[in-house]
Amino acid sequence: MASRSTKLVLPGLLLLLLAAAGCSQDRAIAVDYLNKGIHSYKSGESMTAIKQLKIARDKDPTYAEPALFLGDIYYQGTKELPLAEQSYREALKRDPENLETSYKLGAVLFDQGDAAQAVGSFQNVVQKDDTHAKAWFRLGLSQQALTEFPAAVESYMSSIRANPRMKMDDKDPGGAAYHALGDLYARFSFYDKSLAVYENGILNNPESAQLYAGRGMAEQNLKRPADAEKSLEKALELEPNNVAATFNLAVVKHALGQEDGAIKVLENYLGRATDPARRQAAQGMLQKLKVQEAAVAQQ
Repeated sequence: MASRSTKLVLPGLLLLLLAAAGCSQDRAIAVDYLNKGIHSYKSGESMTAIKQLKIARDKDPTYAEPALFLGDIYYQGTKELPLAEQSYREALKRDPENLETSYKLGAVLFDQGDAAQAVGSFQNVVQKDDTHAKAWFRLGLSQQALTEFPAAVESYMSSIRANPRMKMDDKDPGGAAYHALGDLYARFSFYDKSLAVYENGILNNPESAQLYAGRGMAEQNLKRPADAEKSLEKALELEPNNVAATFNLAVVKHALGQEDGAIKVLENYLGRATDPARRQAAQGMLQKLKVQEAAVAQQ
């Protein structure tokens, strides 16, 4: 009986071994096409990369990486956000615990205007990793878009606590969470709180033009034009094409009685500005200053 029982078990065991071998072979093929796809993308052949990654994705339905890389290409490369969302969702289905995939899905959802679903994705990340500064920051942006302002404040603060020197990418000078928090305070006229946030942000991210520009705005609203002038000039030193800082600097110089300086700044601004409302305001101010300058010259 023992021998007969063994004979009955062996075919089942053999099937399991064959299935495992088949799965391993599928994974090997999928990995091969994944590597080909990555190489093609790095060589600038996006369409070829997509085809190769699709083969990798379909060859092994348990392998999350091909779907994840497809999502990255659709999101960052070809800018096809619905396809990026679809790919990230597929990657999450295959690997539900991958927090970076959940973070990227949230970013795509937010960029498509779906802040409510984005909140869910980012909350999934920070609940499992409360040190994920970028997820906290993007969670705050999503909550702010939904007018959940107290929650957004808490999320921005959590991002800052997690990493006060967070950079969103290699070109980012840092300070995005500080800027968002300071701007939100200023939106509701809490200029003293806004100023404190910007000053702390500058200590941790001294190369961020946005933070100096924000500090200048807070100082301007707190009736400290001389301080605002220094902050806005520093912002333009770091980022000469910052049109908002340029316009605000002209306003500050006018408040300080520096008409010639204000005219020069406004002319510089009008050469680069695109915002219709601000252009109209700048043109009106420039005309007014030139009339005043002409009147003084005639005296």
